[in-house]
Amino acid sequence: MEEELEKQDALEPEMIAYWYLRLNGYMQIKDFIVHPDRRADGSARTDVDLIGVRFPHRKERLYDKDDSPMEDDENNLGLSKYEIDQDKIDVILVEVKKSGICRINGPWTNKEKENMQRVLSAIGCFPTTRKSEINEIANQLYDNGYYAGEHIRIRLVAIASFKSEELSVPRVTQIIWEDILGFLFDRFKKYGKIKANIDQWDAIGKKLRENVNDSNKFKNNKNGFIQWGLNAMSEYDH
Repeated sequence: MEEELEKQDALEPEMIAYWYLRLNGYMQIKDFIVHPDRRADGSARTDVDLIGVRFPHRKERLYDKDDSPMEDDENNLGLSKYEIDQDKIDVILVEVKKSGICRINGPWTNKEKENMQRVLSAIGCFPTTRKSEINEIANQLYDNGYYAGEHIRIRLVAIASFKSEELSVPRVTQIIWEDILGFLFDRFKKYGKIKANIDQWDAIGKKLRENVNDSNKFKNNKNGFIQWGLNAMSEYDH
């Protein structure tokens, strides 16, 4: 897989988003499939590109400097936007587009299909026996893209090239690729020695890190790294 990646220089957008979220402390499921209730309804109702869970006291600390944790991308991720909800477990349902404006697909805005209810039930945030509560939470996500309970908040996140000023769901967190790639560059640049043991990483994670720390082409060129990442995503065809 690594040789193929080097040859084609094409990066899957969902995997770049995955590494961005992973380095910000999210545990994730990629390509979460929402299955139909009956076989006659087809193989899948829809899917979530990424589901992430981040705990409220998350800090990736330097071993010898416990008072100097690595800084996460709090502003772009909206981690501190609603301060009253900062101490809650953060669950995100992520829609990834390799280009264009941030948007949420129809299955996540159509209440009649009840896909949101099925996702909430499947990932286990709430007891499935409390269907009325799940319906209420799902409706808040359909209408606002945001729900906050006593211990947990759930958000819709849209990733693309540009933010939308006309998104029908008002509280969706929108993140653009330039900011994601810029964060990756800064994280690997600043903590290159800490992030040196990457033998267990997949090919894309290694490629992103190596292009910041090991390549003469991008070592001191943030804008060049961002443009390389944008170009590599545009080459991905799936």
